Amino acid sequence: MPNNQDRAYCMDSSNQSRILRFGHFEVDLRSGELRRNGFTVKLQGQPFQILAMLLERPGELLTREEIRCKLWPADTFVDFDHSLNSAITRLREALGDSADAPRFVETLPRRGYRFIASVDKPGSPVLSSSTPKLHFGRLTANVRWILLGSALLVLLSGIGIWRIARDHTKTLPPIEVVPLIGLPGLEYDPAFSADGNQVAFSVDRPGNSGIYTTVVGGEKSLRLTTNSGDCCPRWSPDGRQIAFLRYSGEQVAIHMIPALGGPERRLYSGPFGFNFQSLDWSPDGRVLAFTENRDRTHTWISLLSLNDLTTRRLTSPSEQELDYGPAFSPDGSTVAFFRGTVAGVVADLHVVSAAGGTPRRLTYDNTWSWPSPAWTPDGRDIVISSMRGGAASLWRISASGGTSLPVGGVGRNAFSPSISRKGNQLVYQELEYKNNIWRLNLKDEKNRQGPATVVVSAKGPSLGRPHFSPDGKKIAFESDRFGYQEIWICDSDGSNCGQVTSLHGTAGAVNWSPDSRYIAFEFRPKEHSEVYLLEVGAGVPRLLVTLPGADNGGPSWSRDGKWLYFYSDRGGSVQLWKTQLDGGGSPIQVTRSGGVFAMESADRRFLYYAKLEIPGIWRMPLQGGEETRILDQPYRPFAWWDWALGQNGIYFIDFKTKPNITVGFFEFATRKIAPIWTLATPPFVGLSISADGKSILFAQNESRRSDIVLVKNFR
Repeated sequence: MPNNQDRAYCMDSSNQSRILRFGHFEVDLRSGELRRNGFTVKLQGQPFQILAMLLERPGELLTREEIRCKLWPADTFVDFDHSLNSAITRLREALGDSADAPRFVETLPRRGYRFIASVDKPGSPVLSSSTPKLHFGRLTANVRWILLGSALLVLLSGIGIWRIARDHTKTLPPIEVVPLIGLPGLEYDPAFSADGNQVAFSVDRPGNSGIYTTVVGGEKSLRLTTNSGDCCPRWSPDGRQIAFLRYSGEQVAIHMIPALGGPERRLYSGPFGFNFQSLDWSPDGRVLAFTENRDRTHTWISLLSLNDLTTRRLTSPSEQELDYGPAFSPDGSTVAFFRGTVAGVVADLHVVSAAGGTPRRLTYDNTWSWPSPAWTPDGRDIVISSMRGGAASLWRISASGGTSLPVGGVGRNAFSPSISRKGNQLVYQELEYKNNIWRLNLKDEKNRQGPATVVVSAKGPSLGRPHFSPDGKKIAFESDRFGYQEIWICDSDGSNCGQVTSLHGTAGAVNWSPDSRYIAFEFRPKEHSEVYLLEVGAGVPRLLVTLPGADNGGPSWSRDGKWLYFYSDRGGSVQLWKTQLDGGGSPIQVTRSGGVFAMESADRRFLYYAKLEIPGIWRMPLQGGEETRILDQPYRPFAWWDWALGQNGIYFIDFKTKPNITVGFFEFATRKIAPIWTLATPPFVGLSISADGKSILFAQNESRRSDIVLVKNFR
């Protein structure tokens, strides 16, 4: 039965008269509206009335009987328990709250509910002109006691603060690393809202791709967009809008959408690029910094005015460099970004004044780095994702430069950090994947013999770009199973695998000599990538002098073993060159319109090659002449490794087949494509054909998982 207090509450109707605020919410009790960051949240009827009752008595128990008395009088015939539970569930969904880890509404089992967040009541009563005046003499008599008490309070507070400071290192809460969301599909590109209560992120999953937001500690995510090409969301400083990128065909566009959902607005569009494109808001909300492209490989940082949608170029990298991944400092005076090379593989952290000027380099790691950097709230440090220690992880460096330190509690394969403005929480993307090398035997050029089988199984995350030795006895490939990406060699059946380089960097693009005695590969010892040679089973890798001061890589042998083709970005464009292995003469430029990976035809009449910026395979006479594109595939970033030259055609990874990707054969005589094998999962990088034309090697993703991870008590 209701007690006297309950009856009194049932008779009270004075609570519908004020605006109340908590967190990033505002409640208008008179109009019955709930708003989050200025946008209306749908909440009506009984859930709103319960919220109003809770807000009138924050921190106090609101009994189930009080709620029944107010919302379901005695003459109302209803399943009270079910109705109340449903109303509380709808209330929590509107607030993004969780019953297990509540931020607003706490459940007291079998008793009722309590509002546990602080409530701001702007309409709280103040002293009016009718308030009786205090007698001046009495006030004066009490001043000495007030001052004495205040002095004592300050003294005691000072002692307390000193003791807290003395024991600060002893009382710091431990770092806690937990999953944030757990949605099906790949979660990536997390970004904190300005108040640190929400995270925006992207999801890649058939039928459910797009931009999402979630409340930290909440149970349910809000889907904002449904386009599979959407990524890289960033909150406006006031928390009302989210800017993001949308990839579509050959274009990339910047869009903006209300944080609670609604109509989109396109702000900018430009050419699609292979390299990382990302964006960030200035702290005053007037400008977006973003990665702008001239073509697929050349990028710089630009500023987009949200007032008139004009752009201003902030950085000017050389023809051999590219800039990406901008992030404004908390005070808006500085932009951090990565500067890498057109050939890829390496990028280092730089900072530049938001007004423009010469960038200042902060790191000298000469390795992979992923966007975007994340500033600590005080602007003193920057957190980046880098492979400086082997596998990708998070590192912290002073904004003025110095030694990079690993971020505590974060493991390998960590990308895209974001730090809450309060500074005590960090989110990042944790990517786990496994690739195997598969072998597909052929009955003839266009038909397989049996199913594909795993020939080399990954014990670590990555295996890629496999290559048959010409004698058919060995397989060489790259792997980062021990942290750094090194060259490995196995027998052709996958047995007797061993690591043949230990360079502690990024080694790859391995290619066998025609006599199967040597391998050539690319590696970056310092500022630029270089070509190395290794006699298998004897000695250590040695540098092949090519073109100093440029990125050189992607080696491949001539059929007679006397020449080595390689790409170089000397002069700003990536072209094919060749050099004699006996050291006679300088390297000779082969292409004028681009080229990255070459293969001589068996009859030594033609040179086939791919290009960095344009999908497809080209051919030119070996002795020189005009080039011709003979195939518009393969098509994807870094797909210039996904093909191999056969006797009468080209084997390649066909990304245009639906619904699944296939291994296809393009026949020169008929110019037709024959599908040979359908891949069950997406391919990784690389494809190779044995010298006798009887087997194909390719790499395939066996499993991928990408989650958003929350680091609590980050410091």
